[in-house]
Amino acid sequence: MKFALLSTALLATFPSISGFPSIVNYCQDITFRVTSSAQNVLAKNPTVDFTNATEVVAFLTQETRPNPVSGTYSIYAQFCQPAGPIFGSPRPLQILVPGATYNHTYFNGLDRSPLPGNTNSWASYALSRGYATLSLDRLGTGMSDHPDPLNTVQAPLVAETIHQIIRQVRGGKKIPLPGLGHRKIIYVGHSFGSLLGTRISAEHPEDIDAIIHTGVAIPTPEQQGLRGTTTNVYLQASSYNPIRFPSSTYLPGYLVATSKDGRRNAFYSAPEDFSASLYELDFQLKDTLALGETLVQQPFAPSLTFNKPTFVLTGRQDAFFCGNGSRELGAPDCGSGPNSQLAAVKVLYPAVPDNKFDTYTQERAGHCNQLHYSAQVGFLSVHKFLAAHGL
Repeated sequence: MKFALLSTALLATFPSISGFPSIVNYCQDITFRVTSSAQNVLAKNPTVDFTNATEVVAFLTQETRPNPVSGTYSIYAQFCQPAGPIFGSPRPLQILVPGATYNHTYFNGLDRSPLPGNTNSWASYALSRGYATLSLDRLGTGMSDHPDPLNTVQAPLVAETIHQIIRQVRGGKKIPLPGLGHRKIIYVGHSFGSLLGTRISAEHPEDIDAIIHTGVAIPTPEQQGLRGTTTNVYLQASSYNPIRFPSSTYLPGYLVATSKDGRRNAFYSAPEDFSASLYELDFQLKDTLALGETLVQQPFAPSLTFNKPTFVLTGRQDAFFCGNGSRELGAPDCGSGPNSQLAAVKVLYPAVPDNKFDTYTQERAGHCNQLHYSAQVGFLSVHKFLAAHGL
């Protein structure tokens, strides 16, 4: 009942989707060619058995040394815009960056493109409110290039590829959107995509005009071991499904979660909070985890000068950041309000004024908050915040 009342109150503060004109979205595939350099790390022990909790903790906490990398890569993106001017002046462009084991379809509610009737689609919701969207397949996922999964596909370099994409977008390249160079850009990340966002706002604060973190919170010290990740039973992708993940592309180190129960307990809340058929689709479509993505010695990058609107949206039962990686180890609770683990993200943004920082705890939702029945309330909380800041 509390959740229903909260949802009703929030919905009442913002126009309903039925109040806007019917829109047919226009989407197209884009490939960005980017040259990027970064300071990655070199692992002392490059192998790990992800079914062994002790090995996982040892791998994640091992000593590393700097490893400068550079290269030129092709990055796939799906660009969408509403098929007609609405709301008067052009809205900002939202750049959508998914988390580990997902590609751009995460923001489409697992559809190939954003469909108006998909209530789990962030992109569909944003398009209905006049925003254009650019959904990325991060380096090493989907239809983007798949370089060395251990030494190349790491957070520093992946963040730099996104920075180069933003530079191209701001320069008016690739995207057929009038006046794009003068539009504001909103960065939207989920999970690992949010961690990449903290790097971009820290190292390139001029890139973006607002940042939205979803599926993220500050874990307590006892939650950082992520012991529950072993229940996903990660195996080499090319061995698990050689047809979908051929060894010619998916080198050793590209992993895939093989336990249906383990993935569900890591990414979702209680069974009554989401569609069983949607989860089946999730498990079928899951993308890979590059081993290098886990080598993040400092997952959060403090953004000392970034001072623009910042919002955190996370499911209350996010086992990944507010548990130990799985509901099997106990029901997680990220909390809500100023003392929540979401609000703790503010420590990463000391220059953001209090009136430009806010959070929303999405009830009855886990780590993949937008794949739950309560997704629309979460979408609304974000776009209400953006509207309040003229975005």
